[in-house]
Amino acid sequence: MADPGQDNSHGAGSMDPNGAATSANYFEAMGNMDSLATAAHAQQQAPYSPHGTTSQQQVAAAHSLVDPMFYMTDQQQQQQPQQYYPQQGYVQGATGYPTPTPEQWQQALMDTAGGNVVGFQQLFGHHIQYQNQQQQQAQQQQQAQQVQLLAMQQRGQQQVAAGALAQGNMVQSPGMIQHVQQHAVHPQYAQQQQIQQHQAHQQQAEEQAQQQQQQQQQQQQQQQAQQQQHQRPQIITGAHRVAPPGPHGISAESSNLSSPQSLDTSTPMDLDPAISSKVLSTPTVRTVPDRTLTKGRADFRPKTAIPQDLTAEEYARQCIQAAIASRLPPYALHPNEYLILKDHINHIQVTTYIHIRNGILRLWQRNPLVSVTREEAAGCAKDYRFFDVAEVAYEWLVRHGYVNFGCIEVPNTIQPSLNTAKARRKTIVVIGAGMSGLGCARQLEGLFSQFGDRLPAGEAPPNIIVLEARGRLGGRVYSHPLKNQYGANLPEGKRATADLGAQVITGFDNGNPLGVLIRGQLALHYHSLQDNSSLHDSNGVPVDKDRDTLVERLYNDILDRVSTFKNKIVTQKTVEGDRELIDTGKDPTGEGGEMISKVENNEVDLPSVYSATDENFSANVDKLTGKPSTATGSSAKIPAAEQARKIGWQLKPGTTGGETITLEPHGTDSRHPTLGKTMDSVLRQYQNIIDITPQDLRLMNWHYANLEYANASNVDSLSLGHWDQDDGNDFSGAHAMLLGGYTQLPRGLWLSPSKLDIRTRHVVRKITYTADGNVHGGATIECENEQVFHADKVVVTLPLGVLKAEQVKFEPALPEWKSGAIERLGYGLLNKVILVYDEPFWDVDNDMVGLLRDPMGPPEIQESYEANRGRFYMFWNCTKASGKPTLVALMAGEAAMQTELESDEVLVKEATFYLSKMYPAKNVPQPTETIITRWKKDPYSRGSYSYVGPEATADDYDLMAKPVGNSLYFAGEASCKSYPATVHGAYISGLHAASEIAESILGPIHVPSPLIPPKPKFQGSYGSLAGSKRKAEDSVIEKARELKSARLEKYEEKLKQALHEALGERPTKPGRSGANPFLLYQKDHWFICKAKCDEARRKSTNNAEAKATRNEVRAALGQMWRDAPEDEKRPYLNETESNKKSNAASVTEFKKKLSEYDKAAAKFKKEWKEKNPSVPTDEEVLLSRQADLEIAEIKRSRKLNGFIDTDEEDY
Repeated sequence: MADPGQDNSHGAGSMDPNGAATSANYFEAMGNMDSLATAAHAQQQAPYSPHGTTSQQQVAAAHSLVDPMFYMTDQQQQQQPQQYYPQQGYVQGATGYPTPTPEQWQQALMDTAGGNVVGFQQLFGHHIQYQNQQQQQAQQQQQAQQVQLLAMQQRGQQQVAAGALAQGNMVQSPGMIQHVQQHAVHPQYAQQQQIQQHQAHQQQAEEQAQQQQQQQQQQQQQQQAQQQQHQRPQIITGAHRVAPPGPHGISAESSNLSSPQSLDTSTPMDLDPAISSKVLSTPTVRTVPDRTLTKGRADFRPKTAIPQDLTAEEYARQCIQAAIASRLPPYALHPNEYLILKDHINHIQVTTYIHIRNGILRLWQRNPLVSVTREEAAGCAKDYRFFDVAEVAYEWLVRHGYVNFGCIEVPNTIQPSLNTAKARRKTIVVIGAGMSGLGCARQLEGLFSQFGDRLPAGEAPPNIIVLEARGRLGGRVYSHPLKNQYGANLPEGKRATADLGAQVITGFDNGNPLGVLIRGQLALHYHSLQDNSSLHDSNGVPVDKDRDTLVERLYNDILDRVSTFKNKIVTQKTVEGDRELIDTGKDPTGEGGEMISKVENNEVDLPSVYSATDENFSANVDKLTGKPSTATGSSAKIPAAEQARKIGWQLKPGTTGGETITLEPHGTDSRHPTLGKTMDSVLRQYQNIIDITPQDLRLMNWHYANLEYANASNVDSLSLGHWDQDDGNDFSGAHAMLLGGYTQLPRGLWLSPSKLDIRTRHVVRKITYTADGNVHGGATIECENEQVFHADKVVVTLPLGVLKAEQVKFEPALPEWKSGAIERLGYGLLNKVILVYDEPFWDVDNDMVGLLRDPMGPPEIQESYEANRGRFYMFWNCTKASGKPTLVALMAGEAAMQTELESDEVLVKEATFYLSKMYPAKNVPQPTETIITRWKKDPYSRGSYSYVGPEATADDYDLMAKPVGNSLYFAGEASCKSYPATVHGAYISGLHAASEIAESILGPIHVPSPLIPPKPKFQGSYGSLAGSKRKAEDSVIEKARELKSARLEKYEEKLKQALHEALGERPTKPGRSGANPFLLYQKDHWFICKAKCDEARRKSTNNAEAKATRNEVRAALGQMWRDAPEDEKRPYLNETESNKKSNAASVTEFKKKLSEYDKAAAKFKKEWKEKNPSVPTDEEVLLSRQADLEIAEIKRSRKLNGFIDTDEEDY
């Protein structure tokens, strides 16, 4: 590794002739981040420093501007909390909570402390006394600002007053108080450090004298908290989950002491740490009831989590939206749910399960600041019989990270053991503190807290350790602080940064878990991006919008045509519920039949086909990410000349209008065709049909460059059949950048609800693991600093580039299936040139501007553009996100590798040259600060993100995620098949790895048998339900209901019997003959096509025993039908028409007979009921009257407790 001192002198320490500081090579100095900080900032004299400042003072001042987490020591890391701020104008959702007044906050604190006003620091165990006069003045000023904040809260404003945030040491949202230490604010930061050192000495002396007294008080207060929990049961409403209001209208329940939460908004508030300066000697006190003291299951009630003031249809709509927002199918089982439940429920009961599962998701999505409890999950069931269903759905959602994930406190089921013989505590080591590693570690802590009662008696939850090679966390998510923080236009308390790695959040809607973390829990500010980009030609002149649109349509057509070669994705097996019942919020009435697995075992496995569409749908490109939307290949059905004319192009003279494109796969290796070579072939053929000018080719290659940005690779390196295997999984909604930097997200995962155990500067060099699948096998991790960790489970979240470089040795070597996937998948590169200015010279309202690049050879030859098209092809305007006038130039494709080899001076000079062309009316200055990334040189990354290489397939992502043995697990963006190369994909992979580890330790989810017991039947005058434990069974209401139900059931049976004897069976709907010509064609040609496919497979593999897969036969059969001449299709089309006419005649006759039967049946029923009325017995009449009185009393009690009754309420 290069000497950090040399890098420093070559980097920011040097000055160009114009006096502008040049950038440091941040990635060559990655091994010594302290030296890096000095290189980036020591040479920059702070504006407040005197001219005579020494170099040592400059270094100290520079470090005060750098995030301590980036460069702190391991000991310092354990003392650095983080402060969060909500996005301005962010609203979590409509709520009905009362707005607390300042007096209510005071009273809430007094109630919590047993009548004493407890200092905020005392609530968190920080026994800090403010004795300095200057401190007291600051406290008074903060208190005045706090009163203003509380007044703003009463007015319902959803924002944080900037004046109170600057020096606030305490963050409180209603129901939550969090101690936060202000950092990275130059003079005040140093002063606070001195104060804290003085207070630490005082605190140590006080704690020694008060230790015994604190233990006694702690025991008393825990008893009081438990009594309060039992005295004030939780009220569960549909949209909000809070405790009953206290004597002053303040909710007594919150999710977590250290989670940023609020009652009627997710906007946390800064409260004055000196509202009460009285320092008590009491220990830390919880400000919320203990969520572990839940009711027993016998006390659960159905329907308590279903709001009574919503119609069934509206409730169903909200549940469906919650499922979509959780990446789950709203009408069907997830494939993993299907595997768990297929032996325990039938097809009818699937609807009941989905109702309850979606209801639980609704609770979580409407308030992700508070964890969902088992009692709430049971409240989503509409009947006691479905409590087991709710339990299974709840556990599956929690284990797989669909609810109760992220930065919140979760229910704690860990019970202290009376057994003195403690079992050995397991250890789980997570390698890497990026988003996948942090997400996995945080999820593991949450899972073992929620399911701690499943651990063997006396065994504590596993110890979770995160090892990180760098001196910071976040991995490829890294927001570097800018040198000059003065004048930053950001919310108070945030620093001006530049995101060197991940930067854009690609939409919050339709299931992005980062939406829950960023908006629902951490309440971070963000800037929504708009696709208002403009393109400039290579000479700086803006490109005509119409011409840009015309070329973009042609590019989309080419991309859609080559998608014909995309590998067809086989949908995993699952089962759907009844869509109509799910949409209307109704449960099925029948009991169903055989279990799903038994029914499927009896089904004949007939060949099926992929669903096809006749729509002419072409791909569309998202310019913000470079990714195209779903492409179906439908353009290939239309002749190229006709399609070109349709999208607005003029055909060349001499063309007939019937010219088409010959689609053939192309690649450097014919065995492994690539996307880029095949697209080039189509483009060349289009040049023979339409006039494509050099400017058109420059525009076309700008889109190529954007696609290379999306994949971090040259398009010639992408697999033709699998490059877009995650197609269709994109999230929706506006893309966004976090104000103050993306690093706030991994910091939040680290800090909340409690700090994770992260060991920085621990470079792993060897992992020795048990490879034989031994249940008791473990692993040993050796680090370069000679530290050794023994673990029961290891989660490897190393970037794919590090695995490819074999920097970490595995003993024994990884199996071939794992190493093969590592080798086949590609690992790409994207670099940035970051330019910071004092004043913007561009339109700050445009989020991005594009630049076309000239070819390196003849302008009419497509290959001439490859090397240069991704060089400064896009400038992101990051002024709003960074807080300073900042442009970020993207270097994609071949240009990304060029960036690794060229000097800073060359790159900055070229960027300035092209910006001067783009803005000729402006005097484009030299940037005051530049940062140039070289991720390939970073030894702990080796690149940017993964892509599907020419020899890779989508299955390689699954192989990357698959554990090795019982001790070695993997996570990271390169192991997330559905969302690779993304931050949310990395986080989801961490959740998945945590789920696998939890199952290996806790065991699989237990599904009772039967999962849904049959409906009870009446057994006598006062019959009760056999085996039922509910007290409600002995109620008058239940007895009256049973008597009435039994009477009416017998009455209906007699009526049906009489109707059958009089009129016979009701007409049944006739069967339908084949009305799909392709299905008829398939039946005749399946085995013929299969024989041809088998022969082709044997020739391509040189294996006489090889056979084509069913998917290959299906695809070939579909192509045969499309290519078949009309004469061959005609018999099937004629037969279909004949069948349709026959079907129509049969249906008409059926409807006629059915109408006649129904009229006769209605007349018969009316006459029969008049002759044979159903009369209740005297016993039933008496019980019915008593039941009415009991129902009236229940309604009165519910109204007193705040419930809304409807006519649909069932008692």
